[in-house]
Amino acid sequence: MITKITGTLVRVLDEEVRLAVEQFEYQVLVTEYVRRQLQSKVGEEITLCTMYFLEGNPVQQGKMTPRLLGFVNNADLEFFELFCTVDKIGLRKAMKALERPFRDIAKAIQREDAKWLTTLSGIGPSSADQIVSKLKRKVASFAMGTTGEETDEGASPVDGNVAEEAYQALMGLGMSP
Repeated sequence: MITKITGTLVRVLDEEVRLAVEQFEYQVLVTEYVRRQLQSKVGEEITLCTMYFLEGNPVQQGKMTPRLLGFVNNADLEFFELFCTVDKIGLRKAMKALERPFRDIAKAIQREDAKWLTTLSGIGPSSADQIVSKLKRKVASFAMGTTGEETDEGASPVDGNVAEEAYQALMGLGMSP
């Protein structure tokens, strides 16, 4: 399993980037949001947290293609994996939908704003309602930006578990999301 890749960013295309790692050039699929973050870094060495998966339909064609999906940090990868747990949201649909900062999407889910979620590519009213109902209690640490990533100042933010416990305690007291 490939969980992280470091190399020189060679090209940024619509749905992928190309990384040169020694003699190899790797194709890494990215979401629109990640693509925008990387487009100004061509020629620089970057590190992407990756998810490895097989794409295809073995029943119809019998062909499975290995793919790498890249994110700029582990928190974004974790949010993507959580987002894909919603029924009828597959990897490709999630890749198209996650075109805005993941923190903003998590905030919309937390405030149960299905209308805002429908502005994401490929997300209709039914999907938005499913996303809210399945994830609203699971995105607090992503919405608050407390997922264990280092902040710009180098200080470690609040542990995501503590933030989630505090959120659940406030909800138990009758507070709204």
